[in-house]
Amino acid sequence: MAPETVRVEATPTSSVRATIAVIARNWWVILLCAVIGAVLGMAASLAQQPVYRSTATLYVTSGADANSQSAYQGSLASQQRVASYAELVTSDAVVTKGLRDGGLDDLSPAAAKEALDAMSTPETVLLRISADSTDEQVATRLADAVAESLTEYVTGLERPSSGGAPLAKLTVVNRATPESGPVSPKILRNTVFALLAGVAVGLVIVFVRRKLDVKVRSQSDVTALSGAPAVLTTVPSESVLKDHYVIDFRSGSSPAAESYRRLRTNLGFVSVDRPLRTILVTSAGQGEGKTTTAMNVAAALAEAGQRVVVVDADLRKPTMAARFGVSDSIGVTDYLAGNAEIVDLLQETGFPNLAILASGALPPNPAELLGSERARTLMEDLSRRFDHVVVDSPPVLPVTDAAVLASLVDGVVVVVRAGRSRLPELADALERLRTAHAPLAGVVVNDERPSGSSYRYAYYRSSPPSASEDLALATPVAPTDVTAAHGSNSRGG
Repeated sequence: MAPETVRVEATPTSSVRATIAVIARNWWVILLCAVIGAVLGMAASLAQQPVYRSTATLYVTSGADANSQSAYQGSLASQQRVASYAELVTSDAVVTKGLRDGGLDDLSPAAAKEALDAMSTPETVLLRISADSTDEQVATRLADAVAESLTEYVTGLERPSSGGAPLAKLTVVNRATPESGPVSPKILRNTVFALLAGVAVGLVIVFVRRKLDVKVRSQSDVTALSGAPAVLTTVPSESVLKDHYVIDFRSGSSPAAESYRRLRTNLGFVSVDRPLRTILVTSAGQGEGKTTTAMNVAAALAEAGQRVVVVDADLRKPTMAARFGVSDSIGVTDYLAGNAEIVDLLQETGFPNLAILASGALPPNPAELLGSERARTLMEDLSRRFDHVVVDSPPVLPVTDAAVLASLVDGVVVVVRAGRSRLPELADALERLRTAHAPLAGVVVNDERPSGSSYRYAYYRSSPPSASEDLALATPVAPTDVTAAHGSNSRGG
């Protein structure tokens, strides 16, 4: 009975974590855009000519009676007039007279109107006239001239046709005073806004790239893939793995070692009622780390005291024998061709409890050999001799070998490499395995960057070991002769 495939559905929490992970991986893009935005914003601000502002304050008076009732009514009338007077500031009559009286003949009425602004404070009788100019003195002269012109214009406007005192008047209480510095450009504000705009542009670039990027970048990409099985573990990128391939689990703990131990544990939970004793390790394409994963999960199982054999069933491009330092001249093909028995083909690996069945000579018809009844007999015989059988197969997409072997095992582990594997190819490989009724156990993500989570592994160390101590390749030291335990005549090595 095939193990039940655990499918992971995306949740709001996982989506948030995926978003944070995307931002964390591409922080430099966002930072670069923010810096560029800030620099451009500051440069554009510095390139602008400074603009100065001067403001004059006027007081509106309505009525001349001294009694309190008349004074109150006059105050209300003044408040009502302020808004109207503010509109008169940019009228042709006021502006033209102000330019003429202020000796500002070089300034056109249209430009003057553009530079002027009138402000009234609610529930007060104060009117403020401001003028902006690249010349501080021009701004001051323009504000004063228009203030004087407006007072005269209002006096004539409010004077009754029958003569007498005007019903309201304007009084300049503060002559135009320039502000302490330029009002434009606001360099700090513009720089901050440009920086925020750069951050926004950076985020857009990151997520557009992410949308168009079809490569597996992290565990979240696999879990977000519709119908994907559970991720059994993620293995961080470590140079020692690339150099030596197999971890010596006796040398202590490391991020990679704990990842493979977690894989060993999770494989035990995939099918509790029927433990996975025969495990096929494959991938969608080449170079995704399936052979390294097969070797290390086998070593992790052997560390737990299980009798394990790792089988190199990649009869097209076998590499396992060379990595273990054993002979590849004998192995699977010799058994499938009926030229030898298993006990004559098993070799020691130098790791306790771990034996290897190499590929043997390369045949012209690998798929036919792996699909033969003899191949099924091989798996059954190995299952009787060992507690666990770990099989390394060719990738799924180029050839059919993995799909053929999948029918002979209890569970299939699919390996992907972060930054290399492509999601469409992974989806295609999973679909082909399902079509072949493969018992999918889960996915392993190789070379995932820790992204600041290295602290999780510090628990396993009492002191920081060196890289050579941490992941050193095991040297053969009186290993348990697994092959001898089954009456084998081990060869090679």
